[in-house]
Amino acid sequence: MMKQPELGRKIVELRQQKGFTQEELVEQCNISVRTIQRIEAGEVSPRIYTIKTILAALDRDLDDLQQNSVFETKVKEAMLLEIDPSKDVSFLFKQLNVGWITGIISMICFVFQFIEDSYYISEGDYYFGGIFYITLGIVSIVMFALHMRAFVLIGELFKSYFLKVVSILFIAVNTLMILYSIMDMYFKYVPEAAYAIIFCVFYGLMYLFFGYALLKLKGLGQLPKATGLMQIVIGGMFLTIIFSIVASPASILVQGLNVAIILKVIETIKAQVDS
Repeated sequence: MMKQPELGRKIVELRQQKGFTQEELVEQCNISVRTIQRIEAGEVSPRIYTIKTILAALDRDLDDLQQNSVFETKVKEAMLLEIDPSKDVSFLFKQLNVGWITGIISMICFVFQFIEDSYYISEGDYYFGGIFYITLGIVSIVMFALHMRAFVLIGELFKSYFLKVVSILFIAVNTLMILYSIMDMYFKYVPEAAYAIIFCVFYGLMYLFFGYALLKLKGLGQLPKATGLMQIVIGGMFLTIIFSIVASPASILVQGLNVAIILKVIETIKAQVDS
C-alpha cells in the first residue's frame, strides 16, 4: 500500500480522472471535506476502511493504489503513458512539436530507405553503400519512435487507449524490422522472399490498427478520420503482398497527414488555452 504523500497524490489523480471536485467526492462517500483535504495533502494516513470508501466512490479498488517500480514509472514517463497534472502546457507543446518535426525527418529517411531497398532488389547492392544504410536505419528508428511518441500523447489527451497501445506497438515493429534489415546485411537468417512477406504482414497489420485508431479519434474533426481510412487501405494493400509496391511509397506520403494531425492537436490545445 502507498504511504503518504504518494497516497494523497494518487487519490487526487484518481478523483480528477473521474471528474470530481472534492465536494462532489464528499457527497459520494460521506467523508468530511476537511478529511479529504488532509488526505490529499498528505497530512494524515487514513484507515484502510476510509481508503476503500473513497476508492469505491471513484469506482476504483486497492489495486489502483499499488506503487509502480522505478523502471515502470520511468518507462511510462518516457512513453507519455501518464501525464503529470502539474506539468505546464508548454510541456505538451514541446512534446508535440518534437513529434511533427521528427515526423518530417522520418519521412525523408523512409524515402531514402525506399530508394536503397529498391536498388538492392534490382542490383544486389546499396546505392549509397552499407555504412549509409546502417546509419539511415538507426536514424529512422529514432525519428519514427519520437514521431509516434506524439500519438501516445495524443491518445492520452483524447482518451484513446487503443491509439496509445497501437502507437507503441508500431514503434516496436518498425524498430525490429529495421534492425533485422541491418543484420540481414551480414547474416541471412531467412530467405528474402520470406522476409518480404513478413514485412508486408507486420506493416499491413500495423497500418490497419493505426488507421482504425485514428478513425475512432474524436475531437479533431475529419482529418484523423480521412487519414485513418487511407491508412486502413494502405494496410490492406500491404497484406495483399502484390500491391505492397504501391503501399510502400503511399505510406510515406500518408505520414505527412500524421504530421498534419499533430499540428491540428497543437492548434486545438492553443484554442482551449486561449479561450
